[in-house]
Amino acid sequence: MDGVTALVAGLLSGLRALLNTDVVFGGWAWAITVLGVLVGLLPAAGAFVLAVWRKGIGSSYGGARAVGIAALGVVSAGLLPWMVFTATGDVVRSAAAGTQVSGLRESDVAAIAEPLPVPFADVVFDSQGDYLAGLSVRQAFDPSDPAAFGLAIGVLAVLPLIAVVLVLVHARIALRRGPAWPAKLFWLPMLAVPFLTAATPAGSSGHLWIGVVAGAFVGIFLVLLAGRPSRERVRRSLEAAAARRSEGPPRGADPYPPRPEPVRTPVRSTPVRTKPPAATRPEDVGAERNKLAERFAARPPEPLVSPPRPGVGPTPTLVAPGPLLGGAALGGAVLGAAAAGARRGEPRFRMIRRLGQGGFGKVWLAHDAQLGHPVALKAAHAPDGETEERIRREATALRSVRHPHCVRIFDLVDARSDPGLAELDGLVIVMEHVEGTPLGELVRSRGLLDDIAAARAWASVAGALDAAHQRGVMHRDVKPGNVIVDAAGYAHLIDFGIARRTGDATLTVAGFVLGTPDFLAPEVAGGQRATPQSDSWQLAATISYALSGQPPRGTHADAVSGLRAAASGAPLSQLPPRSAHTALLYAAMHNDPAQRPPLRTAREALENWLRSVDAAPDGPVTQVTNRR
Repeated sequence: MDGVTALVAGLLSGLRALLNTDVVFGGWAWAITVLGVLVGLLPAAGAFVLAVWRKGIGSSYGGARAVGIAALGVVSAGLLPWMVFTATGDVVRSAAAGTQVSGLRESDVAAIAEPLPVPFADVVFDSQGDYLAGLSVRQAFDPSDPAAFGLAIGVLAVLPLIAVVLVLVHARIALRRGPAWPAKLFWLPMLAVPFLTAATPAGSSGHLWIGVVAGAFVGIFLVLLAGRPSRERVRRSLEAAAARRSEGPPRGADPYPPRPEPVRTPVRSTPVRTKPPAATRPEDVGAERNKLAERFAARPPEPLVSPPRPGVGPTPTLVAPGPLLGGAALGGAVLGAAAAGARRGEPRFRMIRRLGQGGFGKVWLAHDAQLGHPVALKAAHAPDGETEERIRREATALRSVRHPHCVRIFDLVDARSDPGLAELDGLVIVMEHVEGTPLGELVRSRGLLDDIAAARAWASVAGALDAAHQRGVMHRDVKPGNVIVDAAGYAHLIDFGIARRTGDATLTVAGFVLGTPDFLAPEVAGGQRATPQSDSWQLAATISYALSGQPPRGTHADAVSGLRAAASGAPLSQLPPRSAHTALLYAAMHNDPAQRPPLRTAREALENWLRSVDAAPDGPVTQVTNRR
């Protein structure tokens, strides 16, 4: 600190000689004010360095880069200003006491003992030293002297707050086109400076703060000169960060920790507007339905993941009992524990009530004696070879996906193997029961989600879908009814009833489309194979519904007109106009699948936006507002 004190003394001596004026408050006061201007430029210099650095690194702040940003902020906006304030107070007090300080000339020490040039100043202060080195900052806030107390508030409280705001502006300029959370690493250290310098002389600190505000204001233009990173640089940095995460966790680590991973900022994209479809006339419905049937029937079949061996059919094979089937056994096997329980006359399942039914299956709530808690049971309406194959596919798909926001599968049993399943036929999936409300019903009953709730729901389900895609599993029917918000307010993705693995044979039959037209991606509605980009489109459409109360392409009179609008890439006419996520919604629902941001990138962007508004990314989806 002695070196800093000598440096500050030399600067003050040089500034006093350069200014060579004793107007109003004297040469010492002017020198200290100009020194304050230099202090105000320090945070701007740190922000300038950050802005130049970001032109090379983009918007990826993880690891060592975050440490570097923190060091820039703390040093330039906190440590260095604190050291200058402290050293200035030491120099002024020593000079006022007549003590020679390294860096000062004898004329400087003699000048500080001279009276103030202001005619009335001798009523209060005997000399420049008495004015600059008298009361401390803490002592200046004395309510017994209203005039001095008001002056202290204005100079020693309001001016520091203005300086903090200007430093925040520096940081936000430097962080353009990227996450804004590092701005706290600049303005918080500056906010700490007035508290850390409460023991310094009030006179010298007041003149320093006057200069700091002026310097910080000029610093805004300095930071603007650094420019901002290009959109291409930002995009490459986000893709590189996503690629690093896609390498997966170390061997033996849990691939899905309870807290989500950090995120980046969405890239704005201009939506492609296409010509809306013509209105559906009653006489066209039959012809349109025939065309759609031909289109989907003509889709090329896809090869199976594992070709069947000659002579080996899909007949289930009983295996040893256990709490959860794992590995490849679940794809074509049925657990034998229920059968063993039936032989003992002790049913494993006790049916409680029907939860609902889907296009080909019904779902019941039951108590599982083996697992010891309620489960959801899903079975086909009319089991046959094709529907049982679809049940196996769903079980296999869900078995391979582990994510806190995706419904889990526990088992696959034959209804004939347990007396408690007498009301069901064929194969039965035993899965996690998520007690909650479908997102669509939540919107209808409680109102539209706000941006924070929508971002949390979007990020949560995007993580579940991304986990499924990494294992080659697509959902293909993401919609408000298949997103359940549990009692704690967390969103879960359910109903993989039409899910299939990449490469599995298509389960679409002529004239029947799996999926909901209002939430169907254009390429899938046009007869192409579903892809992860298709799931991403449907998830964005689901979130758009939660924000606006309407499907993104609007409502349609019947499924045929809705499917035709989807296949033609109808304009996104019902997106929320004032949402913070409108740009990301346009990008995620681009008609060209290649132009849509990856799910992982979108999730990271949403989580980062939540942090920028001081909202926890992993919070509940319970904050709603009635905007109807």
